[in-house]
Amino acid sequence: MAIRSFIAIDIEEDAIIQKIREIQESLAAVNADIKFVEPQNLHYTLKFLGDVDEGVIGDITAELKKIKFPKFKMKIEKIGAFPTIARIRVIWVGASTGAENMIELNREIEDYLEKFRFKRENRKFTPHLTIGRVRSGKHKDRLVSVIQNLKDIEIGEIKVTCFKLKKSTLTPKGPIYETLATFYLEG
Repeated sequence: MAIRSFIAIDIEEDAIIQKIREIQESLAAVNADIKFVEPQNLHYTLKFLGDVDEGVIGDITAELKKIKFPKFKMKIEKIGAFPTIARIRVIWVGASTGAENMIELNREIEDYLEKFRFKRENRKFTPHLTIGRVRSGKHKDRLVSVIQNLKDIEIGEIKVTCFKLKKSTLTPKGPIYETLATFYLEG
């Protein structure tokens, strides 16, 4: 059986989650067509694996356990949109301090998982935390205005002490994430 999976840094600090919820509420106030990410699902994706054969999960876990990477602090700030502010599909929160650490951790994960033949991303890895997906152009001008007003927002700082291998089960109400393995950083 295939398991839809990814590797991520979860956001678990209540104060950070609350600040992100406040941003989501500001965005919701414009009445645009947005599906917001649930508080328990907030994370920075390090690597999307896609559908993985259940029998390989143990091997992937063993390989990821070999990664030796130091703990780091990450400052969560700024808000933006993919692919562009003019054609919003995804609304995200970024990272400043610690973003380089996350880029390096992504590189190590890619290297360690190379033998499993996962496709490497063609585009440069950009640390971002998806907070909402825009489903239509309804009230887009108002939405763009709110994003631009919040673009330099400072959310807070977290200490990254681990990353996780996650299972994603897609449901009509949204994805359900389950942690399959936790990998602790050093120091």
